[in-house]
Amino acid sequence: MTLYFDFEEKRRIAEVTWPQDAGSIHVTLTDNELTKKLPADLIFEINNRNKISFIEEDPKHKRLIHLQTIIGRRLQELSNQL
Repeated sequence: MTLYFDFEEKRRIAEVTWPQDAGSIHVTLTDNELTKKLPADLIFEINNRNKISFIEEDPKHKRLIHLQTIIGRRLQELSNQL
């Protein structure tokens, strides 16, 4: 599935693989500008049936944490609709 989100005042796109069971959500950034300085692949977890969370891979990397937070919110919105 394609996920659209706003990051740094631009519309961005990522491809999302949503698990059929309670596994991890795999997000692949498809925005070339973002992938130059950020990891292209991000993993989010589904906890307690629909609560989305992520692990801070690098707590000092504020831009990455901000990106993960925004994507996590979008995924949470989708999860709440299921």
